[in-house]
Amino acid sequence: MEILKNIFNQFQVKQTVVKIEVLASGHINDTYLVYCSNGLNYVLQKINDQVFNNLNEIILNKVIVSNHLKTSYQKSNNKYQIAGFIKTENDAFFVEAHNGCWTLMEYIPKSKTIDRALNEKQVFEAAKLFGNFIAHTETLNTEGIIETLPKFHSVPFRFFQFEEALKQAKGSRKAKAHELISFALEHQKEMFLLSELKEKDNFPIRVTHNDAKLSNILFDKEDNGLAVIDLDTVMPGIVHFDFGDSIRSICSNTVEDSEDLEGTTINLKFYKAFCKGFALETSNILTSEEKRYLPLGVKTIIFIMGLRFLTDYLNNDVYYKTAFKEHNLVRAKNQMALLKSAIQNYDEIKRITYSSFNL
Repeated sequence: MEILKNIFNQFQVKQTVVKIEVLASGHINDTYLVYCSNGLNYVLQKINDQVFNNLNEIILNKVIVSNHLKTSYQKSNNKYQIAGFIKTENDAFFVEAHNGCWTLMEYIPKSKTIDRALNEKQVFEAAKLFGNFIAHTETLNTEGIIETLPKFHSVPFRFFQFEEALKQAKGSRKAKAHELISFALEHQKEMFLLSELKEKDNFPIRVTHNDAKLSNILFDKEDNGLAVIDLDTVMPGIVHFDFGDSIRSICSNTVEDSEDLEGTTINLKFYKAFCKGFALETSNILTSEEKRYLPLGVKTIIFIMGLRFLTDYLNNDVYYKTAFKEHNLVRAKNQMALLKSAIQNYDEIKRITYSSFNL
């Protein structure tokens, strides 16, 4: 605790630390809740330099976006909040200590996170917040935001990685994954389309969150949305990435490593609730072309995640942490089952989407 106190004291907060607790949110960074004598709390976070090797750029992105949102919310009297960053004594936004970079953020009181949606209200509230994030960063110049994870949602790039893994994969692993391999090859052409349209400038480049899952939303005790958190992956991108990732992670009827493949389906009630909330915040700013391709964003992001899990399995599990021998194969099967559900329900998905966005 003394080490954490010493790091905390390097920031511009002249308060006595009462106690420090581990804050259970996220699986990549070390995050702590700091209680101070004046009754205010702060979030002290060590950014994982094993995952992120360009920490300066990541922190700069986070500060620029959070400052922009705070200003935008104040000007528009918006009810949502954003955790601002506290400067160090040296007027920087991070401290280098103990093999990492540490940032200090404001704590949003009376808030909670939810890992899995239990009802349509939670989905609706999350959708409004992620949509609000897109809407309120629209005026932020994307040229000032660094692409910290190049080709993160590029299907051509992910497919190249898959093909390279396939060349060197063990015969036993290829045999166990042969149905998934065939499925990936079969749907390759359609899954390339969003990336091709992006390269042709068919869509505006926006500031996107790139990890738009339910646990990155703060709720109050009555399940009203409060804030978007975890801006580590904020980058320039297209809206379809955030929309699709939200649907993939929030609107599946199982968790992503469930072996219940028959039960791994798109929850259409949740999908409708998400579209309603997202459209409420973004309908006036998205182009007709963006809206028309939102359903394809759902299929594309699910495909990317399935392909990444499959690639890692073929590479002998070198990227994702695994809890058992064929964990990545199970994950890949789960995501491809979810994609099959999206394909089977695609007409209804498009109907719901177009109705929500008045297309």
